[in-house]
Amino acid sequence: MPDGPAPTDRLDRVLALARAHRPGLRLVDKADSAWMRVSAVLVRPLMPTFLTQVTTVLGDTVYTPGPPESIPRDLLARILAHELVHQLDQAEHPLWFYVSYGVVLPTWRTWRAHWERRAYGVDLVIAWEGGGEGALARSLARIEGLFAGPAYGWMWGGRRAAKAYLAPMAAAVRRGELQHSEPYRSVLAAWRG
Repeated sequence: MPDGPAPTDRLDRVLALARAHRPGLRLVDKADSAWMRVSAVLVRPLMPTFLTQVTTVLGDTVYTPGPPESIPRDLLARILAHELVHQLDQAEHPLWFYVSYGVVLPTWRTWRAHWERRAYGVDLVIAWEGGGEGALARSLARIEGLFAGPAYGWMWGGRRAAKAYLAPMAAAVRRGELQHSEPYRSVLAAWRG
């Protein structure tokens, strides 16, 4: 048996990166949190899948839609990479980040889309890394649906508008620009190992 550290998988590396920024990082099943269950009831008209399909991050705590240990490791690594962008944005803009989720722009879209687009940049980078244009296109189509549908309370005005809003982020991935800026560079390094 060779000496040295044990090999790590993607989840271990992403967790290490997240904990380097958020040493108090905790993963909690939403169903185990009374206030998440209450929140789910309150937001059900706008976000019917809040408790069962949506990950939520507040400070150091990532609330997962189910027990974290039941989520496939690579999927959990991708989720935590996405949530790390939110955690970094929360740390940089502590009050505005939370308040802005309720701010409706004159276009009847929410400011939340700004933060979500930044975090979904990680998903696009990871998709490109794993499968090039085809994987990027599939990920982009999924994200467009999230922006324009009930998962995020219809935060963006329709799928076509969501596609236009996300297009510059996808173009930056295709050009390799996003992968060379933070936090995407660090996330990609952890993803690759």
